[in-house]
Amino acid sequence: MAFAQLSKVRLEYLTHGEGPERVVFIHGFQASARIWQVVQQALPPERYTSIAINNRGAGASEAPPDEADFTIPIFAADAVELVTSIGWSDSTLVGHSLGGAIVAQMAADHPGLFRGLVLLDPADPEGREIPGGAAAIDAIVDRAMAARREQLERGGAGDGIDASGAGATAEMMRALAADMRAAPERRLRGSLRSMINIRIGDRLKGLPMPVLLAGGDADELIPVANMLATWARFPAGTGLHFWHGVGHSPNLDCPLELAALLRRFVETTIPARTARPAV
Repeated sequence: MAFAQLSKVRLEYLTHGEGPERVVFIHGFQASARIWQVVQQALPPERYTSIAINNRGAGASEAPPDEADFTIPIFAADAVELVTSIGWSDSTLVGHSLGGAIVAQMAADHPGLFRGLVLLDPADPEGREIPGGAAAIDAIVDRAMAARREQLERGGAGDGIDASGAGATAEMMRALAADMRAAPERRLRGSLRSMINIRIGDRLKGLPMPVLLAGGDADELIPVANMLATWARFPAGTGLHFWHGVGHSPNLDCPLELAALLRRFVETTIPARTARPAV
């Protein structure tokens, strides 16, 4: 693991490999960078260098004091600052769930910085229209946090960890569950509110980099119909891939297959669709 002291927060990130292909992984709502561990390890270290960032409030990253400190634009700005602080450019972004909206925000804000974009069971970058306005959104957030507290009392952990974890070790699943239980409620409240309020769908059709959306067709948190609506917001030619019988967390349930898909995207799709400058 490593740490980066940014302008407003100190973030932890997990590194793997030393190859020329650079991949940045962003986790979702209640998860941590640990959710990418098996995928990172499945990428050949001589060809890939990857970092999995713990968003503020996750893992050992700093957790600012206010709910307003945890939004998709803020998570995205942190990640861009971290990537540039370590001297990376021309990397591929991979985001899961909430992380899908975060990497979409990163690509929209800094399209020239990234080589490719992968969204895994992503949150909708156009958010949700909630009748009743701010009061109704407050009620949704309050109910979600009450349900989480009840789940924690029963010994559960949250959305991603409740997957089968078929591709992860029991030890890793226990560690990830501990990370999720430790997530401060202010981080989750801010994140959920931001997922509802985000409105960047109209900025995505013109993205210049190749894009891929992948997910599990048994995802109950973000059903296939929702993912297809998100897919349609991206440029023509955006790739689409589903794993049959897999739920919300392919990075836990079929990480080796996900790593193979990422390799195909990075090594075949991106070069085929991107005009690379002559050296």
